[in-house]
Formats: sequence, C-alpha cells, structure tokens
Amino acid sequence: MNQNNSMDEGNSNKLRVITYLSPSIPIEFFQKIVYYLEEKLKKESYLMYESRWSGPCPDRVDPFTCDDVDIGFLCSTSFMKLLYDTKAPVELLPVAPVYSHPRSHGRPVYFSDVIIHKNNKERFKEFVNLRGCKWAYNDPHSLSGCYTTLRSLKQMGESASFFGHAIHSGTHVKSVQLVLDQTVECAAIDSNCLALLMQRNKDVAENIHILTSFGPLPVYPVAVNSRMPDKLKQDIASALREMHLDPKYGAELNKYLVSKFDEVNLDHYKMEEELRNDVSLVLLDKNVYY
Repeated sequence: MNQNNSMDEGNSNKLRVITYLSPSIPIEFFQKIVYYLEEKLKKESYLMYESRWSGPCPDRVDPFTCDDVDIGFLCSTSFMKLLYDTKAPVELLPVAPVYSHPRSHGRPVYFSDVIIHKNNKERFKEFVNLRGCKWAYNDPHSLSGCYTTLRSLKQMGESASFFGHAIHSGTHVKSVQLVLDQTVECAAIDSNCLALLMQRNKDVAENIHILTSFGPLPVYPVAVNSRMPDKLKQDIASALREMHLDPKYGAELNKYLVSKFDEVNLDHYKMEEELRNDVSLVLLDKNVYY
C-alpha cells in the first residue's frame, strides 16, 4: 500500500470528516454537509466530533499527519498552526461558509459579540464600563472569544488586568450560560454561535444583550488532507459551492444561517496571523477555570 496517498485501497471509497467547531456550531450542521457530500461524491462518509478543542490537540499527533481524516472543520488559529508550525499534510479547501449577519455583506466572515445580561444594560453602556468585571472566554487561542478582546484592550492602552477575573469557560455555549446565570458580567462570543443560540433558545434571546461587536474575522476554514487526489479536492470544493442550489440541502444550510459556501484563499486568513501576533504579549491573568 502506498503510504503517501490517503485514498488508496481501503480508504478510496470513504470520506472521513472531523469537526472541532461543535457545540458552538451545532453538530447537525456538519451532519448535513456529510450527508450531502456522500450523495454527491458517491463515497461512504463518516463524521467525527471533538468538542474539547477548537482544533487538533497540540499535545497529540494531529489526525491529518496520522492520516485518520480527509476533511476538517476547525478554527483558523489551529489551521494556521498546522499549516505553518507543525507542517502537517494539510491544505486549505478554497471554499468557506457565508453566514447571515447584518455586517457580513455576503462575505465569508464572522464577528466577536461582546455580551452582557439585559439586567445590566443601564450599568454597562460601553465596553469601557466593563472595567473590573468578570469576563468569560472560551479558549485562550480563540479569535472571537479572546484575541479580539485582547486587541481592543491593547488599543485602549489596557491589559487583561482591565477585567477583575478572566474566566476560561471551555466553550462559547458555556460562556453564554455564565452570562445568563450572572456568574460573569460579560463574555466575547462567536457571532454565529450566538445567533443560532438566540434563534433556538428563548432564554438567550430574551436575556442576552450585545454591547458591541469586533470584526470582521475570517470565517472558519475547511482543511483537507494534502494526500488526497487533486481531482477529489476539486470535486469536494465544487460540491460545496453548489450546495445552496440543491433544494433539499440549500434549505438545510439556511436553517443554520448559512446562505452558501463561497471562494476563499490563504490571503483571507492573513488577518488571523496579524491579530495573533498583535496580542502575543498581552497576557491573560487572574484566570478561573470552569
């Protein structure tokens, strides 16, 4: 067996997909994508779900290097580290989802929504009013959950000590819950995650207030195993670009606030690297873990 081709022999009729973006983005969204690709490409497709990290665990060999997956949905920070730091056999699939957002203007971007409880609207009218508060973030390497807030603090001449405590929640969903039950006063949330929660959860819709938004940010990339045949990569990208045109699956995309998949390239993700470098010396302190 040729070890350099992930689609040889036993894997030639299979498509192995992993997502690191749930529960922030519902797992059902990725299931629909897998079902669609299976139908279009005539390949047995399987979905793996890892909720502990927003990309491959840095202390383990990543699934692309192990040749355990063909397609991965992950955060851009993790993708860039795989591509440039660990030199994993991974490349960008040149398509990404376009989410509905009043500021996205049909672009494959998203935002970081700074949220508070509606009971605190009179107390906190601007971001600067959050000084000394408890702030929740999902992941210290999250663009929307952490980096954008740190950059805003740096631009204000502040550090992470601006907040009374920095609470590492583990997920955007948990961060929202901490604001809802008023364990913390504020949190930075992936705008797509928040929009979906507001759509599906009456408590969130009625009690969460968006104080401000940072962005736009490059939406989560779709990574592919570079060992895959070029023709298959092209077929996957083409299928996703056409998904919104399918009556059945186009409607499924809309359920998750996605209008379509659109073209992207690596230049789209340079913003992520610039943001990461910009906050590299802004250290989190006073951490509490939930």
